[in-house]
Amino acid sequence: MAKIPSDFVAKMSHDLKTPVGNAMMYAELMSEEIRSLADENPEFKSRLDPLEHYCGNIYLSSSKLINAIQSWGYAYQIEDGVFEIQETAVDLKELLDNIIKRNQLFIRGKSLDVGVEYRSDRKIYHTDRELITLVFDNLMTLFINMASAGSQIAIEVDKKGDGLLFRFLLPKSVFNRKLMDIFTGDITISKHPAPEQGILKPGGYGLIFAARALQHIGAERGVDDETADPRSFWFQLPLS
Repeated sequence: MAKIPSDFVAKMSHDLKTPVGNAMMYAELMSEEIRSLADENPEFKSRLDPLEHYCGNIYLSSSKLINAIQSWGYAYQIEDGVFEIQETAVDLKELLDNIIKRNQLFIRGKSLDVGVEYRSDRKIYHTDRELITLVFDNLMTLFINMASAGSQIAIEVDKKGDGLLFRFLLPKSVFNRKLMDIFTGDITISKHPAPEQGILKPGGYGLIFAARALQHIGAERGVDDETADPRSFWFQLPLS
């Protein structure tokens, strides 16, 4: 299949993000109105709570779609060599905490136990804020979708050598061979605009972007072998 130019992808991404952003705005407005009605009419709160939940799901699902669109566009730009990193100071612990907080609706929906153990003193890292945010969010989206209900996801952060190591300790259901090959290999989004049937679970297409983005900023990445207990997807950001 012919490669799609990154400038076309960028324009299409912009056009797609506008209506999705409108859906997010109206979902948020509806949530505020429902909360106000529940406060004014407490006798109807039990009937209004599900409506607020649905609005929250629309908002979060719409934000995931915008992230997927943005990730797709960035992946093409990286592979075309035109992506320009806008480096800034990022508090990585705060970023991780915020991403988990934003995903609470889906986490609660699957009764998952998700936690972060940030063991390093190094929390500020200079990189592209939007790019690293999309990497974390794409990974968490995939891991939440792939995790079996009631299981645990633990994130450990340690300084290791001259890098900052992020380990995502995951249930066995996440260790799909094709997903592991995508994360550790050299699959490119420009050569796979139409994924092979069944190759990617929900959130998995963003894994191609995550692998390309980590490679672009000089991070090593990998998956523990099957003898590891617990087993993880991991990446290591360079500190020098």
